[in-house]
Amino acid sequence: MDEKYPGGWGLFAGLMLILVGVFNGIQGIVALTAPERLFVGEEHLVLLDFDRWGWVLLFWGVILVVAGGALLAAATWARVFGVTVALLNAVGQLTWLGTQPWLSLLLIAIDIGVVWGLTAGWPDERTERRPQL
Repeated sequence: MDEKYPGGWGLFAGLMLILVGVFNGIQGIVALTAPERLFVGEEHLVLLDFDRWGWVLLFWGVILVVAGGALLAAATWARVFGVTVALLNAVGQLTWLGTQPWLSLLLIAIDIGVVWGLTAGWPDERTERRPQL
């Protein structure tokens, strides 16, 4: 097997980060183009106006897609970067919990799966490779 191959969990985490990045980009586009589709009452948390938040989400979606692509390319820095952006995205999804609760909970669950895949599910490189019989 190729040493640069990210393994099953690395592949899963990379694809899921790309998926979450696309979802964030779509949320950003909706916030920019059709903010009337996002109902926000007075009791819900919104940090910025919809234009600024839309640009933040669009930019953040690009970062997540880059992180997922780097994981698929088995870049050495991608594992730590992937864990970091997945955790930050899970926390960031809390701001959308009042407006899109099911999508936010789904993306938080995917982020948790990415973190698990990049930490507990990653193959241990320190183990001695045994020859195949």
